[in-house]
Amino acid sequence: MRIDNPSKTDLKKWINNIDSLIDKQFSCTKYIDFGSCTIRLICYSKKFLPLIEKQLTYVLKDSSTDYSATIVVWNELEAKTLAEKIDEKFNPKKNLRMRIEMLASKQKYVNLQVYDESYSNYHALINIEATRGFINAYDEETNTYYYGVENLDPEEFIKEGHIFVQMFNKILKTPTTNLVHGAVVGLNNKGILFCARGQRGKSTLAVLSMMEGFEYVSDDYLIVEKENDKLYTHPMYSIITLSPRMYNELYDKLDGCRFVSNNARKDKYVINISKYHPVFKKKYPIEICMFPEIVSDSEPSIEPCEKGRAITQLIQSTVMQMNDLGDTTTIKKLLDMVKGFDFYKINLCSDIQKNTEFLREFMNNIDKRERKEISESPIYVDITYDLANILDSNKGVIYSMNKFATNIYEYLLQGVSKASILEGIKTLNQDTTMIEKEFEIFCKSLIAKGILESIGDENRVVSLNKEFAQEDKYKISLIEFTPKERKELVKEEKELLTV
Repeated sequence: MRIDNPSKTDLKKWINNIDSLIDKQFSCTKYIDFGSCTIRLICYSKKFLPLIEKQLTYVLKDSSTDYSATIVVWNELEAKTLAEKIDEKFNPKKNLRMRIEMLASKQKYVNLQVYDESYSNYHALINIEATRGFINAYDEETNTYYYGVENLDPEEFIKEGHIFVQMFNKILKTPTTNLVHGAVVGLNNKGILFCARGQRGKSTLAVLSMMEGFEYVSDDYLIVEKENDKLYTHPMYSIITLSPRMYNELYDKLDGCRFVSNNARKDKYVINISKYHPVFKKKYPIEICMFPEIVSDSEPSIEPCEKGRAITQLIQSTVMQMNDLGDTTTIKKLLDMVKGFDFYKINLCSDIQKNTEFLREFMNNIDKRERKEISESPIYVDITYDLANILDSNKGVIYSMNKFATNIYEYLLQGVSKASILEGIKTLNQDTTMIEKEFEIFCKSLIAKGILESIGDENRVVSLNKEFAQEDKYKISLIEFTPKERKELVKEEKELLTV
């Protein structure tokens, strides 16, 4: 059930009722020191506390003179009935609308989301996922975040990823600081910010570099802080995640580290690396940005590169994981933080040891590095895993496409004519009338939004990927993320034409 813009009285009552229903027989207060801010953590569960300690070993403190926000956590054993306990209007036995909604959606329990547009159109102030056993709430008046979890088995809990990362993101979002999905290592107080989404090699390179004596901040999430014309980074987590293959390759170097859990699917192992805390660095300065690319070359190499694709991967992966895709203020802030750096691409070979040693040599001679001014369009394009993500660096707006649209877009980028692409569409084993209409709208939207300057006129044979078309049910999807909504541009325009 979704509630929009409730009265402040109702909202405060519901949050107070959540707080009053917490079992507080056990209580422990800790503090999370992020350098730029301190968070008070109140834990009402003995079972919850070890999970926190294993992930936040480096930043967790017993005392602090002040704090800027509070996180309250507990083991919620009655998540399935919590909504109806905070207000009887959420009791399906007493609310006909809710009963009908639950029957229509075949839900057994009440899932509740409460939104206030003055706070966010994307983040709920109260979110009770009864089926999954998670409760989140935010009290704006006291700057307090609530987080209740039903199943605290390590293998189940780790499915949610890094602990509290969504709440940390909200707390750390200031005009000069932000949480970022990236990795940072360096030498001689000169840091490298690896800009890449998952499965691009950044974590493996960062972790092995740390084990080989590099200074270390993070392999996954970190804090960035702008101070005058300098960019500094701060560590957050004391865990790393490794694939089974990488775990086996690094097994000897992990001696003394502690296995935390697998992620239930057993394709990632979570390891506590407090053994390496001596090489962790606070307020660590960034010198360059680097984009990792896995290649088939026998040797690694580093070369200056365009910054657009790297920045898009850094920012899009950050805001996507934080559910901030429409937050143009944050996107522009992150752009401003990194766009002035020199960007390099590191081509990673299959020998991870060679990659690390090559990176060390590069950093030891960093003052002799090749610099190259590379001009590029303000429209940054990243196509990875057959999906296009586009960042308008002037507006701070992100666009994304499905695989079928990306396949067509790549031909348009090459200057192929509309007529040639239409002929390619007609070869699909499908009634293509609607696809052709969507294609016309797609082209107009790309021009209108400035994603393409013009449509080319090169005539050649176009072979569209039928598997992508089938996977996307022959729909061309172009999504624009705005502060207020997620807009399906092709679908919405088509609906307007139909009306």
